[in-house]
Amino acid sequence: MAHHDWAASVLGVPDAWPAAIRTVVRLMLDAKHAMFVFWGPQLGLVYNQPYAQFLQDKHPRALGRPFRDTWPELWPQLGPLIERALAGESIYIEDMPLVMFRNGRHEQTWFTFSYSPIYDDGGAIVGLYGTGTDTTRRVTTERRLAFQLRMADQLRGLADPLEVARRGSRLLGEELGVGRVLFGEILEDGAHGIFHSNHTDGSLDELHGMFDTDNFGASLFATLRSGRTSVHKDIDAELGTTDPQAARQFRALDTRAEISVPVLREGRLTSILIVNDRAPRIWTPYEIELVEDMAERTWNAVERARAEAALHQANHRLEDLLSQRTAERDRLWDMAQEILAIATTEGYFLNCNPAMTETLGWTERELQVVPFAGFAHPDQIDELAGVMAQLAAGKTVTRYEIRTRHRDGSYRWLSWTVVPRARLLYMAGRDVTEEKQGQEALRQAEDALRQAQKMEAIGQLTGGIAHDFNNMLGTIVGNIELARFHLKAGRADNLYRYLDGASQSANRAATLTHRLLAFARRQTLDPKPTDVNQLVTSMNEMIARTVGPAIAIDLELESAWRVTSCDPNQLENALLNLAINARDAMPGGGRLLISTCDLGRELPQHPAGLAAAEFIRISVSDTGTGMDADTAARAFDPFFTTKPLGQGTGLGLSMVFGFVSQSNGHVSLDSAPGCGTSVHIDLARCTDALPAAPDAAPAAEPSGTPRSMTILLVDDEAALRQVLAEVLRGAGHTVFEAGDAATALAKLRHIDRVDLLVTDIGLPGGVNGRQLADTVRGDSPATRVLLITGYAESSVLDKGAPAPDMGLLTKPFALKDFMARVAAIVAGLQD
Repeated sequence: MAHHDWAASVLGVPDAWPAAIRTVVRLMLDAKHAMFVFWGPQLGLVYNQPYAQFLQDKHPRALGRPFRDTWPELWPQLGPLIERALAGESIYIEDMPLVMFRNGRHEQTWFTFSYSPIYDDGGAIVGLYGTGTDTTRRVTTERRLAFQLRMADQLRGLADPLEVARRGSRLLGEELGVGRVLFGEILEDGAHGIFHSNHTDGSLDELHGMFDTDNFGASLFATLRSGRTSVHKDIDAELGTTDPQAARQFRALDTRAEISVPVLREGRLTSILIVNDRAPRIWTPYEIELVEDMAERTWNAVERARAEAALHQANHRLEDLLSQRTAERDRLWDMAQEILAIATTEGYFLNCNPAMTETLGWTERELQVVPFAGFAHPDQIDELAGVMAQLAAGKTVTRYEIRTRHRDGSYRWLSWTVVPRARLLYMAGRDVTEEKQGQEALRQAEDALRQAQKMEAIGQLTGGIAHDFNNMLGTIVGNIELARFHLKAGRADNLYRYLDGASQSANRAATLTHRLLAFARRQTLDPKPTDVNQLVTSMNEMIARTVGPAIAIDLELESAWRVTSCDPNQLENALLNLAINARDAMPGGGRLLISTCDLGRELPQHPAGLAAAEFIRISVSDTGTGMDADTAARAFDPFFTTKPLGQGTGLGLSMVFGFVSQSNGHVSLDSAPGCGTSVHIDLARCTDALPAAPDAAPAAEPSGTPRSMTILLVDDEAALRQVLAEVLRGAGHTVFEAGDAATALAKLRHIDRVDLLVTDIGLPGGVNGRQLADTVRGDSPATRVLLITGYAESSVLDKGAPAPDMGLLTKPFALKDFMARVAAIVAGLQD
């Protein structure tokens, strides 16, 4: 104020102002809230700095100017109030709406203000002073909140999306007092839209149907698509030159002022809230903000109503589908031949289908009130408890078979698959009683068939053995009787010939027993690392002499692995047997091929059950007559032969089969009539080192007199034990005899030292010879052992081969062989 040119104002210089005016002005200038004073004939205006905020661009020109010239747009409202105040009335007005013109535009405002007279010392009114507060923000906020509450009340509970939009348009139109409010919904293509949900005050027509966004010009929809509100107070003036196409379109719609608020979803323009008026209109900030707020709120309500409507429709469809599926499930439940049930993990049925009640004869209610265990067979109750524990732990059970009590007291076999879910058991089962009965009948038939086949095989086996043994026994008995006859007659010249004949027949009988043991896989084997290529090569000359000059022998030894673990003597016997069979199949001569090769993991022809993965194959192939499929299938059967009567025992291939099987190998045969025969022996590869070759120099004879030993002889065959004891005593040894292990152990307690234990393996009384030997060696480790056996008992096989210093001799044996083994043990003791 100090620098203002007051002399040029209607108030003149301050020094000439009335004292009362100067006093009020001084108070006003120090005030922190807006105050003003106007006085004089033209009501010149004086105000403080807070009041200058109301004037905005009219300050400082308003200082000293007449109030009417400063606020001409407000004079029609304020003039009468000023006149009343000049007449002595104090005026106070709250939230008076005033449309101010400032900053070049009209602006809707609300003010609370007061006018009070200023008196001079004589009591005359010389002017007015007043205070003012801009309440625009509070008033508009309260109005907006009140409108929002009214809108929320009106829209609450509306289910129709279009009705939501129409109600929102009506409320907004009534609040703003405009000609038309509606929504324009933009289609997916973005180039077209639909007008709907109109409200008009009657001055404008409703808009309906499709519209092209291009008809409204490029700038309008560019603004909307960017998310900005379009506001035009005078369309012709603002768009007539810049966007004439849009101006023409609005003119065609009888619109001169508009507000268009975009609603975007995920960056795409989806709808527009449109406010139209048929005359130019100055839109206040409150109106613009209200339209923007209403656009988002109303469209949210529209989308929510649409979502609820869609959800409602989806629920209806789902309910219909569920009802349909439930009806279908019920039909399937009732029609199913399979037993279906739902139960609890505590073991009670909740629902059972008709198939279950028909199968068991119980009603559904009877099945529901009794736990599973009440229907289970007593033998399976504990088993059922274990299955229920698995189900309670959430594990699925498949193909569980349980005998279930029928109403008539019988039991039906039910096979269940049960899936646990949320403490419920979903069960599907079927009645397998007939299958079980059929399986049992089949098992009994198979057992009967196996028994019949076994009896047939036993009959064939015993018949063959009886035939061969009777022949051999006849020869032995005949020679012994002739020897006795000649001995009684005093003629000894042919005595040795008869004894040799009996001995030869006995040896033939021993050979037959060895073949039988080989067939039964019970012969005593001495497996060791064996070079098959070297073994075949060493046999070449012997095989050539055996098969004769009419048969050419070829060797194809291609095995690189070469070494297997087997009894080399038995392998030689097997190959010799196969060579003899090949010779007999080629009476007119031919070719005999013996070959070796390696079979690795990649070859699929190994039969199931072979433990090793690498095998050496030894093949014996001939060019003979061959066999048909039926004959080849029986080739390994005992006593089966294609040779003429008296030319074969039928045990050759059986012996080969037994030896190979006992050696953990496999034997196979390929043959066809006129194409010859090939027999393949597959033995597991061995990586152990070959045994050292024996020293070529002859062993030196032991010097001195042979040592006499103390020998414990144990055998339950008294006649054999007597023979062996006699020959041992004849050699100067002290012999103690026992028929079983218990007797032997009892005698040991009274013998100071035993150098050699000779024991049969198969002893009576529960303790076999191998166990007896272990017991004796446990007490006296220096005692040597010689085991004798008629076959390889499992007691030996179970504990592996005998120890290196524990000998093994197979019955029958010659006494000279027996004494040679004993002499070797004596020599070892002397060393």
